[in-house]
Amino acid sequence: MRSTFIAACRLLALVAVARGLLTTTVAMAQDANPSIWTGVYSKPQAERGRVRFLNDCATCHNFDLQGQGTRGPALTGAPFMTNWEAQDLKSLFAKIQRMPLNNPASLPDAVYMDIMTYILQVNAFPEGERDLSAEALEGIHIVRRDAAKLVANFAVVEMVGCLAQRPDSRWVLTSVAEPIVSRDQPLTSDELKKAAAKPLGTDQFLLVSVLPFKPGAYQGQKVSAKGLFYKAPNESRLNVTSLQPVAASCAN
Repeated sequence: MRSTFIAACRLLALVAVARGLLTTTVAMAQDANPSIWTGVYSKPQAERGRVRFLNDCATCHNFDLQGQGTRGPALTGAPFMTNWEAQDLKSLFAKIQRMPLNNPASLPDAVYMDIMTYILQVNAFPEGERDLSAEALEGIHIVRRDAAKLVANFAVVEMVGCLAQRPDSRWVLTSVAEPIVSRDQPLTSDELKKAAAKPLGTDQFLLVSVLPFKPGAYQGQKVSAKGLFYKAPNESRLNVTSLQPVAASCAN
């Protein structure tokens, strides 16, 4: 009896945690006005950051932030968004504080903050009236202006893309359009038709735990995949819970 009672308590605790995570995910997903587009730094702050960037960062990242090959990645445009989209500014700030690689944390935090706001300015995120502070970073996510929703890490999502196998035998979903928060159930016949009509995108996700779904049968096809979403700098993964073909070819 005691073991049964303990197991029941543990189950209730897990349900409560899952419900809390779902509530948080849905709330974030419904935020149609990401705060980064309301102006989170000031123009003078970004100007201070520009001066310090050219002095301290351009050697590795180039004066135009386009990067210097293996010395430093591009900090603007598509490469920047590929690495940092959906991440919060706290994560970006922590990364910048570890620079330069040969002398990490060698600048005052205020200078690193100024440099980060210059990077935001170059990426066309708007200026505001106040300087950006460390206390505000965690709630500000890097998202595109037209993002209809913000998908939080570990949310259950649906994504449509092209199923492919890498040379190392791992499976990936390429040409992925914007993932959307979803319920953890296979698509209905009507939903499969809608998924087939979705345009492809430019993102790519490594598929984790996909082998039970026999991906080899759908290689090269347009598929819908569901699972737990995880995106971090240089890593985008989907822990697969559902994999369904929606079209025999992967043409848009």
